[in-house]
Amino acid sequence: MGTSKSASGSRATDLRDHGIAVYSGSCLSVRAWRDAKTDRDYVYCGITSTSSLVVQVDVATGRCRSFRLPKPCSGPWGIDFTLDGHLLVTSCCGRLCRIDPRKGKVWVTANTGHWLWVINRGADGKFYLGSSSECRLFRYDAATEGLEDLGQLDGVQKYLRGVAGGDDGYIYGSIGCTAAQVVAYPIANGRVTKLLPKFEECPGFQRIVRGPDGRLTVHTLRGKWYHLSHGQAFPLRDAEARQMTKEYPWGLPESLPDGRPVTHVDPDAIRIGEGPKATIIPLKYKSDGANIFHLAEGPAETVYASTIMPLYILRYTPATRKLENLGRGGPDNGEAYSFGHCDGKLYYACYSYGNLMRYDPTKPLHKDPPGAMKWNDNPKLITQLGMGHNRPRAMCVDSKKRVWIGSFPEYGMNDGGLGCYDTVRRKYENNPVVIRNQSIIALTADAPGDILYGGTSIGRGSGTDPVTKEAHLFALDARRRRLLWRVVPIPGVIGVLNLLYLDGKLYGTTGGAARGVFHFFRFDPRRRTMDYVMPSEISGVREQSLCIGPDGNIYGITWITIFRWIPETGKIEVLYRCSPRESKRYPGGSLFHRGAVILGGRLYFSCGPHVMSMRLPL
Repeated sequence: MGTSKSASGSRATDLRDHGIAVYSGSCLSVRAWRDAKTDRDYVYCGITSTSSLVVQVDVATGRCRSFRLPKPCSGPWGIDFTLDGHLLVTSCCGRLCRIDPRKGKVWVTANTGHWLWVINRGADGKFYLGSSSECRLFRYDAATEGLEDLGQLDGVQKYLRGVAGGDDGYIYGSIGCTAAQVVAYPIANGRVTKLLPKFEECPGFQRIVRGPDGRLTVHTLRGKWYHLSHGQAFPLRDAEARQMTKEYPWGLPESLPDGRPVTHVDPDAIRIGEGPKATIIPLKYKSDGANIFHLAEGPAETVYASTIMPLYILRYTPATRKLENLGRGGPDNGEAYSFGHCDGKLYYACYSYGNLMRYDPTKPLHKDPPGAMKWNDNPKLITQLGMGHNRPRAMCVDSKKRVWIGSFPEYGMNDGGLGCYDTVRRKYENNPVVIRNQSIIALTADAPGDILYGGTSIGRGSGTDPVTKEAHLFALDARRRRLLWRVVPIPGVIGVLNLLYLDGKLYGTTGGAARGVFHFFRFDPRRRTMDYVMPSEISGVREQSLCIGPDGNIYGITWITIFRWIPETGKIEVLYRCSPRESKRYPGGSLFHRGAVILGGRLYFSCGPHVMSMRLPL
């Protein structure tokens, strides 16, 4: 057993780029600004895509102007303004960007080295930034472009997700996410204080809301309201709390100086005003395409994929060589994490609300106006998956036409759930706990559909650390929903990323161990023993990228290779290897990103925003 190079004539060849279907990005932030020199009103929208940018919208004319953020900046979650009208824009890579819209100049003004979420001006005129994964607070001086690391606001919570500067000399932060709190940071001495009662602490993030009078309040995860002042939290009276809940449950919307609210509406537009007099302004910009998050086989020998923020669904039909952007795929603003198809319909599960969607290719796509997508026709929202489902990473459609979904749990939560939607009975059931403190990331079923097999990860909800040491394989009685057995397949392995059932055996790949070792394995579920285990010599196999070819062999991708796995012998043959020079031409230094699907003798996969394929030597 081991890895071998393919002989000449037995290689994957004919690399094809089938194009980019989706160019829309996701609007992460919206801020309004009046230029004091011209008295013109602008709205600035932070857009994340393959190349992130900020779009300036002239409210009077609707004209859009784009400012591209320098690479590798992405994820502009936060925008604030200096007194001279410069924009300060956060990024996931830790860099703080600065934009002078009058001169059209964009530059990186500071680098924190941490994922940046939000930015807000304090009473001292300086800007405060919240970050993860160390819950650090940073201070930026716009006059000198100097940056200070003010340290961690909590030693356990990982996210400083919200930051608001009060006029009382305090900075208020929303920290989470296993025990969400609001903390006060006095600018004068930096002594951090937790403000909410202990009973308010729970997984998630507390929401800091700035009211119409400028006062800061907190709408807690348990539904209570507190007023923030001088480093303390004061419960609101019942009448005032009810009024806040009615009018500002999600916070005060951004507004123009004349009072008209500004909101982002799906997919690429902003709305100025309310009611019949409101106007919709399309966001017009150019991007390099939206990165593909997952790619899988769909009905009628087609390739489907979803993009990363926002969730668009695209389709490639090999028979016609047609690549299509089918439009927004669901109310989630994240991604479709997993796909399956049954009776000509496509099923997919989404981050972050944990929605299960169904798309019927024979029916027209919904044509709702911006901001009015109801998700009750096509695609149709079947159900929310329930507890334990935030990142629904695994899906399997068994022979009894049941759609099984395994997930990572919600932020700050411990246990990944297992859901089952019966497409015949149109009934959904959820098991929120299968294996304590682990997530379900791989699923497959036996031929009769009697037993469901799964692979887990020691990872839990975002913002939590693992508390278990080894991943599991498990078997579930599909009818009784009863766990039959679970085993540690390989000592020290932290995740089973791929799992296939073929001729009575389970074939899988692992996601690493303490020493960074990846494996291929064949497991006999009847005897509950390994037939063979092989350390990978071609790095880790991409998640959900194993597929069975028409020749009975297993095919898949790593970050630099396409390989063939001979089931009986365990031999791994490299069919294509991307050279270091070639790899530099592709996003992230890798040709093979997501997938894969075998149709018509070709292996389909994604590379950034592109749908790609290569011919296999079947």
